[in-house]
Amino acid sequence: MKYKFFKKGMKCIALALSLLMAVSTLAFAAPVSAKTPMEIGGMKLADYRKANVFCGTLDSTDQLSVWEFAGQEDVPYISLQEYTRLLFADDYNTALDYSWDGDTFLISRNGVNVCADTGKQTVKCGDWQAFMGPAAANAIPNGIVEKEEFLAIRPSEKNKSTRTPAQGYAVDLKDYGLKMFRLNKDVIMPFAAAQALFAGPAMGGFLAYNGDDFYDIVNSVDSIYGTGTMKAAPNPYADKWYSGKFANRKELSEPYAAYNYAAMCLLLDLTYGHKEEKGISSFDTYLKENGMKDALLTPDPKDDVDALKKLFAVLFDSGHDTEILSPSIIDSEGSIDRAQLIHSFLQLIGYDTVGDLTEDLEPLFSELMKLFPEEIENTEGSEENGPNVTKILDDMMRMTRLKPLGYGSSRVDIEGDTCIIYFEGFAEDLARPESFYAKVPTKKDMDTSSFGLFYYAFEKIKENGNVKKVVIDLSNNGGGSATALVATLGFLSKDGEVGITYRDLLNQNYCTEYYHVDTNLDGQYDDQDGYGGQYEFYVLTTGSSYSCGNAFPYFAQKEQLAKIVGEQPGGGDCVVANYVDAYGHVGCISGFKQLGTMEGDQFTSDEKAVAIDIPFTREQGNEIYFHPEKIAQALQ
Repeated sequence: MKYKFFKKGMKCIALALSLLMAVSTLAFAAPVSAKTPMEIGGMKLADYRKANVFCGTLDSTDQLSVWEFAGQEDVPYISLQEYTRLLFADDYNTALDYSWDGDTFLISRNGVNVCADTGKQTVKCGDWQAFMGPAAANAIPNGIVEKEEFLAIRPSEKNKSTRTPAQGYAVDLKDYGLKMFRLNKDVIMPFAAAQALFAGPAMGGFLAYNGDDFYDIVNSVDSIYGTGTMKAAPNPYADKWYSGKFANRKELSEPYAAYNYAAMCLLLDLTYGHKEEKGISSFDTYLKENGMKDALLTPDPKDDVDALKKLFAVLFDSGHDTEILSPSIIDSEGSIDRAQLIHSFLQLIGYDTVGDLTEDLEPLFSELMKLFPEEIENTEGSEENGPNVTKILDDMMRMTRLKPLGYGSSRVDIEGDTCIIYFEGFAEDLARPESFYAKVPTKKDMDTSSFGLFYYAFEKIKENGNVKKVVIDLSNNGGGSATALVATLGFLSKDGEVGITYRDLLNQNYCTEYYHVDTNLDGQYDDQDGYGGQYEFYVLTTGSSYSCGNAFPYFAQKEQLAKIVGEQPGGGDCVVANYVDAYGHVGCISGFKQLGTMEGDQFTSDEKAVAIDIPFTREQGNEIYFHPEKIAQALQ
């Protein structure tokens, strides 16, 4: 089963529940040794067995060996060889090699080692980007746009991608109370620690353990009962996830609670992107100082719900940081009962899922929002949310009130000499059955592909012949796919070339990546691509322009491709990473790749770096947004 455990994209709260792109399957080698000693590392073996690995399906044949030890009740230890093979198998056809140097287990890839020292209990890598390897020829290692995302994009041949020397990272497991042990020619360690150390840096920690087996609960979150929207009807996958060995327990052991807390701190220490701004040296210290450590160490996962909510909505205080699955797999039998009850009620009124009902009620909700006062107080934050999250939510509700009924999520309007391209999220349909070269984008692609939307828009612009100005309307755009960000910037470029710059806080270096977008789909990646210089470009932004909706105007302004119109965009400078803990909670966090520009030793993120060239007051904006004719008039 091939596991593609990489997801890079920028999303705000409005899009955080849309974690798509399911993973596929791969068979891999049997455990290193079928003979398992009764004592490992001084710990007495309590159980050894094979656990299944399920990724959105229940017909998987993939397995991981699981060891459990006396005094470490219920904590699953796994093989590093098995797990890393499962994680990285077939990725760009780069093999993993394993060897020992004294007490150090070397996992080698692309000539780079991840070193697990069982004597010192440390794990380190000098250059994680190089370990991951290049996404394609001429691309720098572990690029923003991955090989399978090259729909009408490929690494530039005109401009060379660069990066500063990597410093890498090192983790001392003793700091977290975690241990790893040598077993024959392999290393075993607690599963959540292995996922934090290897899948976390790969932006791919998707699995969780329910006492019996491992499940992808990130890509399947919309099918798992208890999500914020309860989109899914009862289904066997969710039933099985919530019916594991832990389901009928009220709480787990104190060692399991300590394991959950330690792995959580390890994951956040490695992958959270705003540690520097918040002065966080270690998450254990940070959580203790904020009065959350005891609550998060509880054996009863219901006791940590408020602490996690405070962490994601108040202390992190960003549109990229949100908990999206709170019910635990411990004492979880009620989750199935609740889903079945909700489903029965929905069927009585003619719906299969809450998502279907919500979709039908959305127009009514939008109209009801117009009855609320235009200004929402409490912009300084509250017990529920920090000030930044409160402002983001206020901006979103404001745009919901302003949006006319039936306006749609993407559209192209031509008013006189001005074309307005409106869309609410940066999206790319990687599951499209035909490539753009086999089936040219049409109006049907507008909602699922940002590249398709822009291609369709410029075909209409060329047909019109009178258009001189093009407005990229991001006034209600919450972000999305970084691939779509690159693709759409290519249309503003003079030659199809797009540069993206960021610093990698995990690898501790600064990267500049160049791509070429074949905007005219002629199969020639040449200077005939892009429309820069042919039209006057403008980008319309508000506080609801978040993540990619903030990055697009930043890079467009940085490269002098467009003027920025409207109000200050909302921010969101980090590529999104996943949060999964040992209790089965799922979240999104600001990850370790931070967009911005390095000048000398000074890095400036794109968070608040966009300067408005033609500003609108809030009152002016209220009259202009969602009115293409008024947007065109404002630029006369």
